[in-house]
Amino acid sequence: MTATIHILLWALACIVSAPLLVLSVQCMLGLFPARRRFDDSAPAPKVAVLVPAHNEQSVIIVTLDSLKRALPESGRIIVVADNCTDNTAAVCKAHGAAVVERHDEVNRGKGYALATGLASLEDDAPDVVVIVDADCTVSPNTLTDLARTAQSTGRPAQGVYLLNVPDTRDPKSVVSAFAFLVKNQARPRGMDLLGLPVPLTGSGMAFPYALLKDADLASGNIVEDLALGLDLTRKGHGPVLCDPARITGSLPGAADAAVTQRTRWEHGYLSTLLTRTPGLLLTGVFRFKPSLIASAVDLAVPPLSLLVSGALAALALTAGLGWLIKAAGPGCLIGTALALTAVTLGLTWARFGRKTLPLRAVAAIPGYILWKWPIYIRFVLGREKSWVRTGRDSGPNQPTGTSDR
Repeated sequence: MTATIHILLWALACIVSAPLLVLSVQCMLGLFPARRRFDDSAPAPKVAVLVPAHNEQSVIIVTLDSLKRALPESGRIIVVADNCTDNTAAVCKAHGAAVVERHDEVNRGKGYALATGLASLEDDAPDVVVIVDADCTVSPNTLTDLARTAQSTGRPAQGVYLLNVPDTRDPKSVVSAFAFLVKNQARPRGMDLLGLPVPLTGSGMAFPYALLKDADLASGNIVEDLALGLDLTRKGHGPVLCDPARITGSLPGAADAAVTQRTRWEHGYLSTLLTRTPGLLLTGVFRFKPSLIASAVDLAVPPLSLLVSGALAALALTAGLGWLIKAAGPGCLIGTALALTAVTLGLTWARFGRKTLPLRAVAAIPGYILWKWPIYIRFVLGREKSWVRTGRDSGPNQPTGTSDR
């Protein structure tokens, strides 16, 4: 019996430590200078910006103003007003954007909206299509940098999509924004430095038109961007990071909207992790494709709150049982992996996150992790499978983020 327990403890320690070590390596590599894949002197390609929008009249003007300031001379903006019951379409037209209206109460979600928007480009196809969510803003050079990266590589280009916090006095918000930074900036920088595919994160994505027109966009997947990136990686077109490009959203201020947002993303991500990681890994191994193996390993890292809390629970279990059977090794392995993760996250904070996560808010991390656990429990009891729009803040033109990790 003791030998069996010993083996099980080592197996648990290896399973728990592996994603911790992956995250640590990614974040450590992310501290190094990012790769640059385009020539500033090269002419900007012909760009079309697709903005999927569902009842966004209160926020989309800020987005359109941001896009207009960043739009190359040959660029155009197309808003897909998807199942809107407000004045989104009229507001966008009045603001000078082309609008495609879509009404389909059965097939709902971002993927269907993007497919409709892409179809509208067939008669005057651009070189590159950039996708920006209707509640985000972009930095002045973002659209040009994304388009040049996609054109020069022939692959999707993902900008760095980060979050503003509507109320910096709310510890949960600033901790969540830092977790978002780790997922969308630090870890992709590490992957990209190794020449490996990065995940698509939802907003600020650029695609060569010839590549995107053959993609299967019309789906109700609640993490459609993540799935699209994995599909393209399978086909040999793994996304690259365009680090100079910056896209910014904001966390919703309302508590119920925050829970809705996190539930949708966390459940969608965990479902994708469970269903797609084994296939990606096996295909990568048997076909000798490092890009697929790397994508599977990256996908297998759970959301940060779940990873850390699960590792702490496993540490307590292995240390307790290990003390009883005099087997300290498994607990030491998990403890070492956790310590390394803490160090690399600390370095990531020092390098990128000091403005996002003030030092005074670090004490809120345990409470934030506990706040997330009901979301994970609901995943086990009955996961979210349908697209649910995140509620917007009541203030005019207040952008709100649409995904969180």
